[in-house]
Amino acid sequence: MKRRLLLVALAALLLVALAWWLRDRDGRQLPTGWRPPRVSVGRDTRPSEATSSGDGPEWGVLSCTVDTTLGDDPGKLIARGEDGRAVTARVEDRTLTLELEPGDWTVTWHSGKGARPSELRRFGVVEVAAGEPQRCTIAPRGWTIAGEVRDLSGESLEGALVEGCGASTQSDETGRFSLVVSRGDCLVRAWSIDGMLRRPSEPIYFSPFDPPPPPTFRVDTAEIGGVGLGLSSTPKGLRVGLVVEGGPGATAGVLTGDTIVAVDGALVRGWTVAKGVEAITGPPGTVVRLRVERDGKEQTYALVRERLDDAPGPTADTGTPPTPELPGP
Repeated sequence: MKRRLLLVALAALLLVALAWWLRDRDGRQLPTGWRPPRVSVGRDTRPSEATSSGDGPEWGVLSCTVDTTLGDDPGKLIARGEDGRAVTARVEDRTLTLELEPGDWTVTWHSGKGARPSELRRFGVVEVAAGEPQRCTIAPRGWTIAGEVRDLSGESLEGALVEGCGASTQSDETGRFSLVVSRGDCLVRAWSIDGMLRRPSEPIYFSPFDPPPPPTFRVDTAEIGGVGLGLSSTPKGLRVGLVVEGGPGATAGVLTGDTIVAVDGALVRGWTVAKGVEAITGPPGTVVRLRVERDGKEQTYALVRERLDDAPGPTADTGTPPTPELPGP
């Protein structure tokens, strides 16, 4: 009797050990904390658990076709997760397909190293979800954003600046523009130009996986007054990197290296240059109050906006790496 009980106990221990071994093995096959999906979208083979029932999400699919004019080698499509994991796309003819678990992934395309120089195009952060594959086309020059610029009355605007995603262009005599970009996950906006100053439109977000319809930017073309300061965005506020000689800022005593911490009482921590320009500029002859920090001390300047000529205008913070000093309002 004791021998039989001992054998039963031993068998039970072996079953428990086998279950733990299988669990550990499956844990090594799947990402930590990842529950097997109900359906394996776009995969021919997966661990058997991938088709079992459960509460886990489906796999997301990103599929990009490479234009034939780019050569015989379609290159690589690579996704990197927040935890540092990297996934390289499966290649079928000229189509690069990524199968990813739902989440945030930074996706880049690296060209082949055949007849053309190696290049990289950044898709940006893609939030992958289950469902139909998200598709894109990798063209020779990048991705094109085409649209038009109008003033607030609806009239076509010629010569407006359109920029974003590391590229810029101007609208033609009919107000139309075509912007060719080599990166996504960024903002594009239009600017009206008055002397050295520019006034921004509302931005649009661009992603190669979900491109927006042809945008129509509307900008205010009224005369713009500024204070003659060039700005850059910092964690503390808007740093003054340029003071235009003879401008309202210079006359009042604002210096290069000062940090604007408030505009008309509104704290500017976290503001982009574009938001700062929009707040500081306004109709000529009106007053804007800037609270400025210098050497740990703060001082408020009441500056009368003036129209400023013959100097470069500001560049919006559109997702590009920060520029040390950007001409501003």
